[in-house]
Amino acid sequence: MASSTRALTQWCLTKIETVNTFENWLQNLIYTLSLNKNFAPFLVSGTKWEKKTKTTTTTQKGFENDGEEVPEGNRKTREQKVSMLELMLGQIANYCPIISRNTIIKNTSSIDNIWQIIRLHYGFQITGAHFVDFDAIHYDPGERPEDLYQRLMAFIEDSLLGKDMGITHHDEDIEDDEELSPILENLLILTWLRLIHPELPQLIKQRYGTELRKRTLVSIKTEISQALESLLEELHTTEEAKIMRAAVKRFPKTKQSSFVPRSNFKSCPRCKSAGRPDRHFLSQCTYFPQQDRQFMAI
Repeated sequence: MASSTRALTQWCLTKIETVNTFENWLQNLIYTLSLNKNFAPFLVSGTKWEKKTKTTTTTQKGFENDGEEVPEGNRKTREQKVSMLELMLGQIANYCPIISRNTIIKNTSSIDNIWQIIRLHYGFQITGAHFVDFDAIHYDPGERPEDLYQRLMAFIEDSLLGKDMGITHHDEDIEDDEELSPILENLLILTWLRLIHPELPQLIKQRYGTELRKRTLVSIKTEISQALESLLEELHTTEEAKIMRAAVKRFPKTKQSSFVPRSNFKSCPRCKSAGRPDRHFLSQCTYFPQQDRQFMAI
């Protein structure tokens, strides 16, 4: 039984898109358009056509009739090529309502030019300054750690240098499309962990020290993801313990004073020994001469 691969039903771009959602839209659209063999030649990177102006009306966007080198059954006239191109551009415009229809149909010169216009609209255009925005990525409250990882990965993949970007590196043109290197993958994981919790990388180093002797950090990403909840709980417990210890140090115990206050109980030792009422101080004893009592009261 024959089977066919079908793309997801194409959807329209909205006013708010992320790098990841835009790339999903783009790849699905390219696949959908490529299913039409008449559109396929225009989807090749580097294929160009002239913008539609009064001048290009007679030159048919710069296309020429196919020659004898093309099999007769596949030959197309320049009018047919223009017709197929405008049909394809119209389809792209249908799924990209955030860009003026005339901009796509009349003012573009290649498929790469169209994607660049859309990227520029969303601020996704790849420039040297674009990579600095990586520093603005943060772990949002309530966000799943895996969602954060995918955001970081999408940004890095979108920032990889390509030979057709027009960006130089050390004043030299890029000759080959950049690929995700092992060191870049490790830095991505390290950034991911640090954004989740500043102390998490150090805990990972302690917990997985044995594995990391022979494996890279990105190689144990699955194990880290599965244990992430318990690792974060351990860090939070440690933080609470530190807070408690700090609170105890901030309020030390008061030393008990060795001073024993004098009792206010009145008792005259002279009268007590004589068996007389003694509920008075010695300085107030009437059996003492007046002069002695005054001396003791001083």
